[in-house]
Amino acid sequence: MAQENKNGFMIGAAILSASTLLVKVLGLLFSIPLANFISAEGMSYFYGAYDIFTIFLMLSTAGLPIAVSRMVSTAYARGRKKEADQVFSVAFWLFFGLGLLGCLVMLFGSRQIAQLLGKPGAANTIVALAPTAFFISVMSSLRGYFQGRSNMVPTAVSQVIEAVSKVAIGVGLAAYIIQQYHSDAWAAVGAITGVSISAALGMLYLAGYKLRQRRRDRAVPEDAQALTPRRDMLLSLVRFAIPITLGACFLSVLDFVDSAVLMDRMKTVAGFTQDQADWYSGVLGHARKLFDLPGAFVVPISTSLLPVLSGSIVSGDKQAVNHIASVSMRMTLLISIPASVGMSIFARPICQLFLFNRPEVAEGAARLLQVLAGAIAFNSTLFTSNAILQSFGRTTRPVVDMAIGGVVKIGVSYFLTGIPEINVMGSAISTVVSYFIIMVLNLAAIRGSLPRMDSTAATAAPILASAVVMGGASYGVYTGLCSVLPERVAVLPAILTAVVVYAVCVVLFRGVSYDDVAMLPKGEAIARKLRVKRKVRARHMAEKTVSTRPGKGGRHMRNM
Repeated sequence: MAQENKNGFMIGAAILSASTLLVKVLGLLFSIPLANFISAEGMSYFYGAYDIFTIFLMLSTAGLPIAVSRMVSTAYARGRKKEADQVFSVAFWLFFGLGLLGCLVMLFGSRQIAQLLGKPGAANTIVALAPTAFFISVMSSLRGYFQGRSNMVPTAVSQVIEAVSKVAIGVGLAAYIIQQYHSDAWAAVGAITGVSISAALGMLYLAGYKLRQRRRDRAVPEDAQALTPRRDMLLSLVRFAIPITLGACFLSVLDFVDSAVLMDRMKTVAGFTQDQADWYSGVLGHARKLFDLPGAFVVPISTSLLPVLSGSIVSGDKQAVNHIASVSMRMTLLISIPASVGMSIFARPICQLFLFNRPEVAEGAARLLQVLAGAIAFNSTLFTSNAILQSFGRTTRPVVDMAIGGVVKIGVSYFLTGIPEINVMGSAISTVVSYFIIMVLNLAAIRGSLPRMDSTAATAAPILASAVVMGGASYGVYTGLCSVLPERVAVLPAILTAVVVYAVCVVLFRGVSYDDVAMLPKGEAIARKLRVKRKVRARHMAEKTVSTRPGKGGRHMRNM
């Protein structure tokens, strides 16, 4: 059972990771042209729309899809297919209403929101993005249902559809507007319109897939068990989702408040004009775009983790729970630690490559990215640790941890951004500090629920050593190549070197286990050739009696 659950988790994570890789490549094809032919001021309107949109997005999609995934997974683990379908039905109409509400608020409150954000020019981009709140909300109910069934294919395909159409439509509209009307502000509106249309196409695909799935499911015999009343099901969804939603919204509201504080402090204390403040805000948006890139590869891990881990908890498979949680955290660290090191070392050439047509903007973004890169590992760990805690029903703890980190972030940002010499860098510094605090608090909470889970520090040590060696070797290659190639070109073979060196070192330093490599195609043969040793796990001592008290959710398997 443990191996079966792990296989399901790894396959789901692999599918979503592959689609995420493709989506991120397509995302760069979307972002790079925009960043190079739209001014930093115009891009600040683009990022401003996303700041407010993310809040509404989190309200309708953050906690509820996780709740749907968890409840569907639990129903299937108990053999109650009909109940899983009813969970989706209840969730769909709830998502529908929340998405419609978010869309209307963005449409009719766009100017007030833009003023509150300190970016009056962002009002039109907020209007253009408003329909996406509805489309994404409906999509999230469908994705939560399929993920609960450990079927990651619909989510992966819909993501690719979104990404491809966003590039074709968004970049095409923005380029046309720039060419015909020479307006950066309206070009940003055109790009945002492409985002809305692409979300609609992704939603239509998922709806069609669900209809086909429904026809296939009719051939499966129905279970004869009585269904939970729809009202009770709705209350369970909301009760589980509210803490998660509050936590996710807290971070989104935090980004919104941080942006508003940044604009206000730069204009009223640091003495910048509106145009100067917009420029700095746009530069920060570019740096954050690159900062978010590595963390996006961790989201598939947490997405695949929750339904599989929840199912193992329900079935009482303690060995599987500890093992899956340990593997997920190791996978997160394997991605995020080298990303932090590499992004910090190569921030300047990466920004020059990304913003090849705007050298001044690239230079400013590089300074910010060097600082932000330190938080990549902290931020990535946050996704996985939240999913582990949520699997145990401990949905309130991540909210509390994020609230503590958020208060620190606003305080540090408020103080630093008002200093003219620091200005926008204060936001980057506060991000690193806050994510570190949240990560430490989350890991401490996990240790309380899973004391037998592999130590995160012990897991991270060989990975960090591998990343340091990788950084030194790749930077040496980069320095040598800079004598014959431009910096933004020399970074490409340096990154390739980094990948190869890291892969070798992480095996030599035993940063991966035999089981991890064995999950790859022909993995056992690869593991033998690489001489990756199989870890022999000692038998656990007698487990504590499992508590089955009602009202405790997933916490009945504490102290595993």
